[in-house]
This record gives sequence, structure tokens and C-alpha cells, in this order.
Amino acid sequence: MPELFRPSKQLYQEHFEEEIVLKKSIWNALVLSLIPIFTAACNNDEKSASDGTGTYSAGATAEISQNTAVPAIVQPPAGGDELKPNKADARKADTGSDEKPAVDPADVRAANLVAQMSLDEKLQFIRSDHKTMGDTGGGGAGHIPGLPRLNIPELTIADSSTGSGALRLASTTFPATLAVAASWDEKLSYDYGVEIAKQLRAQGYGMGLGGGANMVRDPRSGRMFEYLGEDPVLAGKLLAWRTKGTQSQQVIATIKHMVGNEQEAYRTTGSSAIDERTLREIYMLPFEIAVREAEPGNVMCSYNKLTLDKYPADIFACQHYHTLTEILKNEWGFKGQVQTDWKAIHSIAGAINAGVDEEEDYEAATFFLADKVKPLLKDGTILISRLDDMVRRKLRTMIKVGVMDNPPVDNKVADFKPQTDFESGAAVAQRVAEESIVLLKNREPQAPLSAAPNAHLLPLNAVKLRKIAVIGAHANDAVLSGGGSGSTRHPVWGNYDTCGDVKLHQNGCGWWAVPWALVRTSIVRAIKDAAPNAEVSYGGNSDRAQPFRPYTAQEIDAAVELAKTSDVAIVVVAQPSGEDVTSLSLSLSVVRDGKGNPSNQDELVTKVAAVNKNTIVIIESGNPILMPWIDNVSAVLETWYPGENGGPAIANILFGKTNPSGKLPITFPKKETDTPTGGGAWSENPVYSEKLNVGYRWYDAKSVAPLFEFGFGLSYTSFAYSDLRMDTDGTDGTKTVSFSVENTGTVSGKEVPQVYVQFPSAAGEPPKRLVGWEKVDLKPGEKKKVAVKIPPRMQSIWDTDKNTWKLVPPSKIMVGASSRQIKLEL
Repeated sequence: MPELFRPSKQLYQEHFEEEIVLKKSIWNALVLSLIPIFTAACNNDEKSASDGTGTYSAGATAEISQNTAVPAIVQPPAGGDELKPNKADARKADTGSDEKPAVDPADVRAANLVAQMSLDEKLQFIRSDHKTMGDTGGGGAGHIPGLPRLNIPELTIADSSTGSGALRLASTTFPATLAVAASWDEKLSYDYGVEIAKQLRAQGYGMGLGGGANMVRDPRSGRMFEYLGEDPVLAGKLLAWRTKGTQSQQVIATIKHMVGNEQEAYRTTGSSAIDERTLREIYMLPFEIAVREAEPGNVMCSYNKLTLDKYPADIFACQHYHTLTEILKNEWGFKGQVQTDWKAIHSIAGAINAGVDEEEDYEAATFFLADKVKPLLKDGTILISRLDDMVRRKLRTMIKVGVMDNPPVDNKVADFKPQTDFESGAAVAQRVAEESIVLLKNREPQAPLSAAPNAHLLPLNAVKLRKIAVIGAHANDAVLSGGGSGSTRHPVWGNYDTCGDVKLHQNGCGWWAVPWALVRTSIVRAIKDAAPNAEVSYGGNSDRAQPFRPYTAQEIDAAVELAKTSDVAIVVVAQPSGEDVTSLSLSLSVVRDGKGNPSNQDELVTKVAAVNKNTIVIIESGNPILMPWIDNVSAVLETWYPGENGGPAIANILFGKTNPSGKLPITFPKKETDTPTGGGAWSENPVYSEKLNVGYRWYDAKSVAPLFEFGFGLSYTSFAYSDLRMDTDGTDGTKTVSFSVENTGTVSGKEVPQVYVQFPSAAGEPPKRLVGWEKVDLKPGEKKKVAVKIPPRMQSIWDTDKNTWKLVPPSKIMVGASSRQIKLEL
């Protein structure tokens, strides 16, 4: 495994003993079960399949043993020749040498199973066969039939970005995936994957589709809430740990949507034009990190077309040989399967020969049908060796993850009731929410609250508060969640019945679940529990029939009156977003829906802040928002979509039971025109002309001041940085950056020191690039040494002339509390 992608040894030792034991047990069972096996010889196999009969000559067998390298990497067809493995390239890609790699028993076992199948049996494994998504057990997303005579179980699939997306089975609503990114916590990302996977397995699902890794090119992106921010290293590392967590529970993890799917507008018709260097350094890098570190079972290709250097323009991502085979399978050595996004196929041969292994659809998949694929096999347009490779990848993944030998429960039986541990889910959801909340502003308290020297309004002192106003965003009974396939469609506590007049998808919510999720403990209830001696009152819109409508003049007037008589006014604002959302605005003055419905949340905040100087704004969002009122409020918390236990998590932060430690994984602009795409209309064929200057790199390169920069987040304590040094390993050039972080405040807290590098100007890189970080937990007065390794790949740029990575040692090392709060330099 290349050093760039090698997770820390400590994390493995501390947190993954259970996974290691599981893998050892599976390995031992496979080794003991291996016996000499035989498979059809390729030439006879091609001939027997080409006649369309699906029969094989009994004499055409070839022995496969543990000493036989089973091909996983293929080259493109040339002159009608069979797809042949390039074993030397595979060895060099994985080990850097010509040494023959050890054979994985899962490869041998999968090849043995494929060799025993008829053509028709093989063809059933390359497509979902459900008639509608509702027909799958529990209302999942897909179904692959099993093959009982070979003891191959069926496989059911569910969406899982922020919890199970089963239509008919109750699931915990976890915080948005973007919240996980805001935690900057690899172990937490692992636990998030574990807990969602536990619920998936309990519901009968063996595959979860939750691993979104698209970059935040435009902060208005509809699905940003289910991705991992604007930096490819942050996104890739956290995705890798989530993937490990998912697959530790014997649930196949899918990472998605590869590649160039950074906007919802025109996502099925548009073409993303990306130069090769930007493709490699930004948009493919999260996938590469996850593939190399975590070995996900599946990679999902995206809807959009791609226009890439040196390739014809406007090729669909699910038909692009360069990304799916040349890079993913050949260069990275990916041995899992490529699945399509739902209804993303446009050509049978084009997709299969490019590297797609499985077709998915909202209904029964209609392209990879047996009667359509067989003629293409017969005339040689598709080779039987490629079909075998598709099925082998499927079975290998099931074997490696454990689904083959330990399939989930059958969720199609009558009166099926999953044994789901909702209390465990709620606890993890609350921990993720607390670790991800970002304190953006916290100034001194104003009258009637007294201000001690160097005091801040937060954390609130429950003993001193007489009256608290909580205003807005249904804080009395619900939290907002993201919409579309990334949502939990059957929340444990239910949800609102309608989106009203808001057009989030088609009419109202369309196929979405209503994103207002009801909760056991609301924000208002949690604040009452935290301040039992205070009078806590709620004001705002309680209209469930029109949950997104603007506040009436009477509601705003009532909120202002309530704020006037309160010690503290807590205003909750919420901005919806989700799949298919193509809003052009980050403003709270409009709803992020298809119609641009008006909203007056900015007016509400402004008027409340005018009468109460201790106004706190709590934001529930999946995108950054604009804040025209920022100078007039005392404190701001970004809570993302906080999940079903968001209420207690927010209260714990407000009253200091938990010290906020979240850091922004995205930049908050002052205005939409400051962003890399300029805030204009969505382009049907976006040209990624900003190239490497994505997110914070754009603001640095263009000297544009953001409202809040990438990596920013305040704490209730303070930290000091010192003792920076750098050592270089003479063997491979890995640099180790070490420094000390000290808690100089009076309460315990967690800091996230971030390491950035600057390259020589001739390298053509942005002013700084994140290469590592560590989350450090410190007691008051405690000082810890932190060491962050920078392997050679993190010191490299993509050389387009030589089509490889080029080592360019950085000219400066920077350590900071954010991308703009640089504390140490070397």
C-alpha cells in the first residue's frame, strides 16, 4: 500500500482489532476450503458462449490453484483480441516491483464459481432485477438474485448516505455526511459507517450506497450535504475510514459518484470539461485514497458526460474507459465492481467495454438484459472474458466483505421486523452532531447578562438565565434533513406529511421523504432540560402544512416581543437542499427550491437582533449560507443537518457540557460572486476553468476574503502552537512535521491543527494545499506533541507530459488552526 494512503498504525491498533479478527477468521476458512479447482479454458469458453447457447464443453477445463494469478486488471480490446490481463503492470502498480503478488483466496474462489455457471446464470449477476424500488425487501434501492445451486445468496441494496434509505423500515436519522467532514475525526467517520451498516444488515441489506465523495466546486450544490467538503485529502481520508467501518459489518460499501458530478443541474445531460491535472489532483483523488486505503466493494460511476484531455468530448462517465479501467482498475488495482448510478446507462457495449460491471435502475434494469447482451457476445462486440470479469468482481466482493458466507436476514418474509438497536443509533448520531458543530462567532455577553473579564456569551450559564426565547425553524418538534436518496426515508419518530407549496422536487417533495424529521427531544425541550429554572418559550412558524412558508408579519412581531423580554434569544434558521435541487442562491431570503420561493429568515434574525443584544443564531443547513446580519448577533453555530438527536447535541454545546470542536470543511463566502464559479446560472456543460483553485485554494489564489475560511472553528478554550520542526526520511523522502499544541484555557477542549504545504511557484500549484491534520484532546494546561507525516505523494504534482506523479518538495510548511490562521511556518 503506498505510504500516502497508509492509515496510522495507532488507529488500527486502538480501534480495529475486531475487524482484524474477522478478516483472519474468513481467511482461515477460505484457505482450509481451497481444493484444486477447474475452469473452462478461455478459447473454448469464448466459442461456446458465442453461439448463444450458454453451454460449455466438459473437456475444456484448466486447473486453477492458489499459485494461479486470477486476472483482475484488463486492457482494452485491440483488433478483436480477447481482453488480456497485464500482470506485469498490475504487479508494478501495487508493489513497485516485478515480484509476483500473493494470490488472494477470494479471487480463486470467485473464479471457481464463475467457471461453474452457464451463460444465463452469469448474466443474472450484472443487473438489478426488481420491478420497482418498492418491490425490494423493505423498499430498498436494488436487488441481485442469488444462485442457490452454488450457494450464492441474493443481494439487496439500500441508499445509506445519512442512514438507511429503506422506504418501509424505520431508520435512525444521522447527521449529514458533511457534518462528519466538519468533525475532522477519522475514528468518528469509522463509527458512523459502522452504525449505519449495523442498521442496514438488521434490515436485510448487504450493500449500502452512502459513500459520496464529489468535491464542492460550487457551494450551491444540491447534494453537498451528503459529501465530505472541498478538499480532496480530507474527503478521501474520511471516506476511507467510513468505508472500513461499513465493511467491518459485512455490508458492501459503495463510493460515488465518479466523476465530475459536482452539480445537480443538467446532471444527466451535461458534460464536465476537466483537464487531466485537475482531474487527478482534485476530483479523482478522494476516490483514489478510499480505493487504496479501504478497498471498497463498489465504485459508482456518475450520470454526467466527461470532456477530458486527449479523449473525445462528451463521453458519459459510465462509458469512459480512461477513468473506469485505465485509472481505477489498471492503475489503482481496484478489484471490486463498478456499478452505474440509477438509469445512467446509454450503451450496453460502451458501458461494459469501458469497465461497468453492474447496471442499476429505478425499475428492472433494461440494458444488461440477457436477450440484449447475448447477441453482442455472439458477434464479439463484448467478449466472454469481460463478462466473466464482471461476474467474478461481483462474487469476489461478496466473498471479501463476508456477504457470501454470512448474508443478511431475509427481509422479504411476511411480517418482517428488523432487530434494530435504535438507542445505539441515537447515541452515535448525537456524538457525531456534537463533534461536528462549528462555533463561528462568540462575543462577550450584553445586558442584562453581566460580562466578566474576557468572557463570551457561550457557553450559557443556566443558573443566571431567567428567560430564554427560542425562535424559528420548527425548533419545537423537528430538525431539517437533506432530501433525495441521501435522506432517511422512514425516520424513527416520523416526519411532516408535506412540503407544502415548496418545489423541492417536481411538486412539493416529489419522491423525497419530507425533510422535516420529527424528533424525540426537540431543541426547545433540550434547552428546557439544560436550564430547568429558566422560562423557555418558543415563537415562530408551527405550520406543518406549509413548513417552508415565510413568517407572517404577526409571527415576526410576536417573536420580537418575546425576544425583548428574554435574557437570550436563540434564532434557529434552516435551509433545505438535496438531490435534484438546482437553486442559485445561498441566501436565507429565498428557499433553495426549484421555484425560488421567498423566505424571510434574514428579516427574522435582523429584527430579533435589533431588540436583543444576546442573540444566538443556530444554522441547520447542508450548504454555506450568507449572513447579512453577522455583525449584529452575538454568537453563531453551524449545526449542519444535525440528525434526530440534534436537540440534545445543540443544548450540550450551548450550555458547555460539550466544548465545540468542529472545523469548517467548506468555505463560507461573503457573497455568491466571490465563489470559484461566480454565482451565475448553472452551465449545462461546465468547464472547470478554475482548475486546481477549488474551495479555499480559490480564495487564497485570488486574494478574496471569505466570511469564514476552510478549517475555521472556535472553542471555549484557547490553544498555543510551538516547537515546529521537520525531519526527512532518507529512504523514501517522507517528511515528518512535528510541533506542540497546548491548551492555555480553563476547560478541556479539542483542537484540529492542520498542516499545509506551499510549492515553488514554478510548480503551478495554489498558494497552499492541505496534507494532513490531527484532532487533539487536551485538558487545561496540557501540552502534546503532534507528528504529521507527509509522504512523497503528498509532495507531488501531476505531470501531464509524462502522465505520472512528479515529486516537487514543498518550499514551505505551515501549521494552522485554519487555512488562514497560520500559527507556525518553516
